[in-house]
Amino acid sequence: MEKDGQLTFEDDPLFVKQSKAHKLLEQGLFDKAIELFENIAKENPNYPGIMDGIKATKFWASRKNKLKKYNTSYDRGKLLLKEWKDFEKYMSKNNIKHGRATVAIQKYIFNDIIESFSKAYNEGIVPDTDILIQIGDCFKKLGNYEKAIDIYEYARTFNPEDPFLLAKLADCYFSIDEASKAKVLFREAFFIDPGQIELSHLDSPFIHMLYKKTHELISREELAIFWLPVIAELHNAFNVKREPKKGELEKIRKEIDQLEEEYRNNRKKREYLEPRLLNYYFWLIDTLKILGGSKKEIENALQRINEINSEVFAKYLE
Repeated sequence: MEKDGQLTFEDDPLFVKQSKAHKLLEQGLFDKAIELFENIAKENPNYPGIMDGIKATKFWASRKNKLKKYNTSYDRGKLLLKEWKDFEKYMSKNNIKHGRATVAIQKYIFNDIIESFSKAYNEGIVPDTDILIQIGDCFKKLGNYEKAIDIYEYARTFNPEDPFLLAKLADCYFSIDEASKAKVLFREAFFIDPGQIELSHLDSPFIHMLYKKTHELISREELAIFWLPVIAELHNAFNVKREPKKGELEKIRKEIDQLEEEYRNNRKKREYLEPRLLNYYFWLIDTLKILGGSKKEIENALQRINEINSEVFAKYLE
């Protein structure tokens, strides 16, 4: 078929065959897809994406019998996740690009994982929220951010202070252009515990740019993650702040007292405690300002920030 006198992909019989193979992959019909791919390869072994499609499909076809051997829906979901991680390593080792074939396979595999985990959750096999989060992860992987948000928000009602869950939720909100919600959640997640957040599982350029900026100042990766919220505060990156929760001010004060004691007595952990303590003082100041709290307490907090790190203090006041 021509469009404005130009040939289109529909005029290419090999493209049509390849598209049919991709549809078969979305249904998990790996053997039939291989037949079509190999048929295309016979006609044109250099056809774009064809060799990657064959290698990727053969990987999953070889695991068909293995995937039948599971005891529960939850076991199947876990096995599929493990196989997908192995597949990603296989792709890297064999220089397979993440193209139309692997996208089609991913759609099938992750929908299978979602179905398996959903069934397991409804059967009550797994009593905690981990399975909900894994379902959300699968929707996020497929780019269905709205559905991932629904699942994560539901999981959040059971565990409102899971920093990694909050970070994943923020990541999804950024993906649907809800930047204000995302910043509030990222700020919260990194306040609770930066050490529990795995940046490799987050896609937002916003958070990766922040980490890059932090890493330029703090070369050690395991330490840089703890400084990220401090750097974010100094650059006004987390500039959307929520209303304090009931009893939060007193809780922050108690946490600061505990951190101060640990900071004085545990020199080995001081390099990790310093950014945590600074961030807690930032939160204390913000909370006091929002609530119209004591100016004297704010002044004391500023003085303590200066004592801990004068460079951070100077930058904070700019």
